[in-house]
Amino acid sequence: MSDQTATTGSTDELLAELQSQVEAYERGSATAEYSPQGRILRANDAFAELVGADPAAIVGTDHRSFVSPEVAASAEYTELWDQLRSGGNSTGEFRLVWQGSRDRWIRSSWVPVKNRAGQVVKVVEHALDVTPGKRAAADAQGKIQAITRSQAVIEFDLGGHILDANDNFLALVGYARDEVVGRHHRMFVSDQDAQSQAYQEFWRKLGAGEFVSGEFHRYGKDGRDVWLQAVYSPILGIDGKPWKVVKFAVDVTEAKTRNADFEGKVTAIRRSQAVIEFDLAGTVLEANDAFLDLMGYRQEEIAGRHHRIFVDPAEAGRPEYKSFWEMLARGEFHSAEYRRIAKDGSEVWIRATYNPILDADGKPVKVVKFANDVTAEKLRNVELAGRLAAIDRSQAVIEFDLDGRIRTANDNFLRTVGYSLDEIVGRHHSMFCTPEYAESDEYLGLWAALRTGEFRSGRFHRLGRDGRDVWLQSSYNPILDLSGKPVKVIKYAYDVTEQVRLEQRLSVPV
Repeated sequence: MSDQTATTGSTDELLAELQSQVEAYERGSATAEYSPQGRILRANDAFAELVGADPAAIVGTDHRSFVSPEVAASAEYTELWDQLRSGGNSTGEFRLVWQGSRDRWIRSSWVPVKNRAGQVVKVVEHALDVTPGKRAAADAQGKIQAITRSQAVIEFDLGGHILDANDNFLALVGYARDEVVGRHHRMFVSDQDAQSQAYQEFWRKLGAGEFVSGEFHRYGKDGRDVWLQAVYSPILGIDGKPWKVVKFAVDVTEAKTRNADFEGKVTAIRRSQAVIEFDLAGTVLEANDAFLDLMGYRQEEIAGRHHRIFVDPAEAGRPEYKSFWEMLARGEFHSAEYRRIAKDGSEVWIRATYNPILDADGKPVKVVKFANDVTAEKLRNVELAGRLAAIDRSQAVIEFDLDGRIRTANDNFLRTVGYSLDEIVGRHHSMFCTPEYAESDEYLGLWAALRTGEFRSGRFHRLGRDGRDVWLQSSYNPILDLSGKPVKVIKYAYDVTEQVRLEQRLSVPV
């Protein structure tokens, strides 16, 4: 074998190996060859599929047909082909106007091929479809922009120093950007918190790549309180290690202030009233000390038991009791005075409200009862009612307004004067007096005194129906309102007509 044959053989083998490598590369890559003017000379199936064209029909097509008219007319596009024709390589991402569907993005490497004279004879493009990654990046970028527009965002290095903050965050804390960038996060916390072990642990966790979320108390400019619902999110590099921290936050200061106001009011109520909570079926969840003291139980003796332990068994068995809890479970409020039974069996009267508590969707989740002990008041009222009933049964009773007009009267009084109630209501007390007495200074003085709240009592001559004489042992009692002002007059009387007649007969000389 001559040296020339050996050299030729080696060259042929080298060309065959290079050709094999090119074919192997093209099998896994979208490849096209162009003339220096940008017309396709050849394209493999992968490239034809990428641009949405027939592999045979694509030859002779100008590259500019694959890009938008705006791109084709741009200076950058002209410079690309000038660069390639002059022998310079180029790499970049391009948006294709794809015939089959939405736009596609490709990342291409452009390599000019030269002849032995150094002239560019064609350009080879190796393209990769990066549309999914491009869309994912655009989606992620859109989401980040949406979050940035709607939330307060601030970035820190792993040591807690501020790198940047968006306008929402700056408006929230009242600082300008140059007042916070480079400073430490501790500018937003109290000195006590900044020196605490918990604060050091907070930044240790973030530096280790652990996210931290919750509700945080911070201070804005001039020390004003700011409450944030926030997430501190470590950002990982390509090596999987954190390199900065991004905080996304929502201002909850107003809600926190409102909740503090609510909690303060509830705390005040719980200090002053007996409070107990139930589930919607009536099972006890918890009760405060005032309720436990009122009913004589300990917490563990009632938790988990039904409300009926406080109710007379006869009442608990009625349909009305079942309906009562069904009403509360529907979210209906109930308020009244209730008779309840304490642990020792004693009777307890409470003035209470049963309040269904609703969730964010407006659905009842539990019932809270606020109660005041009115047992003593109830007993006192019962006693007073009993006394008034006894008086009503034994005495003649009539009520007047402060001008002396009749409001009502009981049966004893009506029998005494011989009228029906309809015949006297609305008329003046003077209907029971002689005309001379009704016009006297004494009579006018009586009502003037009563209007000022003065009590009057004595034996009074009055006229019944048809002008018959009636003598009454009476007391005129001004009734006062809560401020001590007279509002009406009640007269309690005994009929002493027969006694007066007897006295008159006995006083007549024989």
